[in-house]
Amino acid sequence: MKKIEAEYEIVTPMFIGGGDKHEEPEVRPPSIKGALRFWWRALQWGSCLKQAEGNADKALQALHEQEAELFGAAFKDNQYGQGLCTLKLKNVIPKGVEENWPISNNNSGSGYLGYGLDKTTDEAHRKAISKGKFTVCLMLKKGISTEQIQQLKNTLIIWGLLGGIGSRARRGFGSVAIKKLDDKSYKFDNLGQYEAAINLLLNTIILAPEMPVFTALNEAMHIAHAGQGNDVRRLMDRVGSQYKNARKEAGPGLAKLPFGLPLDGTHGPSENDRRSSPLFMHIHPIKKQFVAMISFIPADFHPDYQQGKQLEFYKPLQDYMQQMERVYP
Repeated sequence: MKKIEAEYEIVTPMFIGGGDKHEEPEVRPPSIKGALRFWWRALQWGSCLKQAEGNADKALQALHEQEAELFGAAFKDNQYGQGLCTLKLKNVIPKGVEENWPISNNNSGSGYLGYGLDKTTDEAHRKAISKGKFTVCLMLKKGISTEQIQQLKNTLIIWGLLGGIGSRARRGFGSVAIKKLDDKSYKFDNLGQYEAAINLLLNTIILAPEMPVFTALNEAMHIAHAGQGNDVRRLMDRVGSQYKNARKEAGPGLAKLPFGLPLDGTHGPSENDRRSSPLFMHIHPIKKQFVAMISFIPADFHPDYQQGKQLEFYKPLQDYMQQMERVYP
């Protein structure tokens, strides 16, 4: 059986586990598969939309069918079940458990990024895998196409260049860095090589038109370099402080909507009160330094906020990104 293997490094504390958030942190195949499915959808939406000649309903149906064929879905009407690839983990080597960082206080940028992870009067600090490494093995079944194999490789790459996993992954926690894909090394000697790898991948895919119906790579997205340093925690403090200032400068109340829901002072578990931020923060190791990369991937924000269908809605985030060094496009 053919397979694809990708090696990853855990760069920042990864708050991940089973159904109980207070369990010992553990890298598990279902969590990895969920992350890969997210990035696969983000990569493939532009292609599906183009094939459907801009018809979003047809494109969504095609995307669902292609995802089910590749990754699997509930068996129904003699279709799907297990997909064309199965995921296994090997060489999972966690290095230490973190249960004291980040800490939320007025001087902690990392605490601001990791809001909800630290100790409260009612709950202990969340536990995280401090560092480590693991290898993802995708076992490929007979019948998988060359195009589908390339899609999987692109997904493994982009996740390891810009993504992470676990709680607060969009804020830089649980960042994973790809080190090797099959026989190809992804260890970078300098920032330029890392940025070139990002551009090489994004220039080979079909981007969706700006403001897609869900988080997908599109023509309005851009990526910027937010800083670098020798100490990953100090770097996250700096990035968190910059982000906190950007939210403050956006203004009060609904002016902060583009950063995501819920807003400060709102309550309730309803899905109508939630919307993930279009900002993806990622920390990547290069030699003995760490680089902070911020990806802005806008989409229609929320059905209750019609202004969120226009790119101008995200101006506070674009202003925030303009303070950084542009990497893509």
